Amino acid sequence: MVDVSRVLNTFWFIFFSLSVIADLNLVPGLSGVLRAVAKRGKDDGASTGQKQTPWWLRLTVPHGWFTHFYVVGVLWNAVALFHSLVECAWAGSDPSVVGAAAASCLFQAHVTRRLYESAFVSIHRKGGRMHLVGYLLGIFYYLCVPLTIAHPLARASIVGSIAEMYRRGGWNRLRWLLAPLDPNKLAAATDGAVFIPRLVFTAGGRSGAGALISGFCVVGGVYAWAVGNTHQHRYHRTLASLRRGGDASIRKKDREKDPAAKEYGVPRGGWFEYVSCPHYAAEVLLYCGLCLVVCGSGFGGGGRVLGQPGFGPGAAFRRMAPMLGSVVANLALAARQNHEWYLRHMPDYPKGRRAMLPGIL
Repeated sequence: MVDVSRVLNTFWFIFFSLSVIADLNLVPGLSGVLRAVAKRGKDDGASTGQKQTPWWLRLTVPHGWFTHFYVVGVLWNAVALFHSLVECAWAGSDPSVVGAAAASCLFQAHVTRRLYESAFVSIHRKGGRMHLVGYLLGIFYYLCVPLTIAHPLARASIVGSIAEMYRRGGWNRLRWLLAPLDPNKLAAATDGAVFIPRLVFTAGGRSGAGALISGFCVVGGVYAWAVGNTHQHRYHRTLASLRRGGDASIRKKDREKDPAAKEYGVPRGGWFEYVSCPHYAAEVLLYCGLCLVVCGSGFGGGGRVLGQPGFGPGAAFRRMAPMLGSVVANLALAARQNHEWYLRHMPDYPKGRRAMLPGIL
C-alpha cells in the first residue's frame, strides 16, 4: 500500500521550498521562473506590456477555473470527513481521533464557503489567466489538505477504500470510497450519535492540567478559525465590490495612464488599512486554528489507543506543521506579488501598508 505520509510530506516540502525560493529570490534564475508561474488574476502578466511571451509562460488556463479547487476540496474532504467520523465513533475514547474529525468538519465548512464565494461573489478579470502548473498544484493541494488533517486511522481507511474501489471496478465503484475497511466501525458510527464538541473535552476521561490545556487549545483554535473565515469573507466581498463599481479615489488621469487601474481600486476598511492582502492573513489565521484543534485535542488523553504511532499532540504537530508552513509560505509569495502590483500601478496607493502581516511582511 502507498505510504501516504511520505507522499504528503514530500509534497509539502516541495510546495514550501518552491514558494520560499520564489519569494526570497534565493535562486535568481529559478526564482524568476517560479514567480512567473505563480502569477494569476490581475498580476498574471497581461498588463506588463511585453511583446513576446515565452512559450512556457503561455501554458495557461482561465483564472475562473479557480473554482475547480474548491469543488475538489468540498468533494474530497467530504470523503475524508466521512471516514474521520466513522473512526471517531469507533475510537472516540482517544482525543487525537476526535480532534482530527472536528478539524475535518471545520475545513469542510471553510471550503464550502470558498466554493460559494468563488462561484457567486468573486469577480474574475475578463481574460485573466493562471499558469497550468499552478492550476495543477492547486488541485493537488486540495487533495492533500484533507488527508493531512485526517487522523492516521481515517487516512488508512481512505487509502484502503480507494484500493477496494479499483479492485472491484464497475460503474458503481465510486460508492466504495464510502466503505470503511472494517464493517464493525460503520456499525459503531450508526449505533450512536457522534457529538464532536462534547467528545473533544471528555474523550479519554481526561482531567487536570492536560484537560485544561486541551480545552484552551480547542476553544482557541475554533475561535481563530471562525475569525479567519469571517474576515476572509468580508474582504473577498470588499474586493468584489471594487471590481463592480471601480474606485472613485483613482484619478481620471491615472486611469487613462494605466489601464489596469480601470478594473481595480484601492481597498479600504478593516485590516486593509494595515496590509494589502488581509484575506491572506485571515487564511493563515484559520489554518492556525485548524492546527490548534488537531494538535491541542490530544493533551491529557487517556484513550485506549494512545501511545501508538500517530496518536497524541506530538504526532499531530508533526503531521500539521509542514502543511501550515507551506500555506504561510505560499500566501506570503502571493501577497507580496499583489502588494508590488498595487504599488506599481496605483501612484496614490498607501505606502505604509505591508503585504500580509503588519510589521512583518
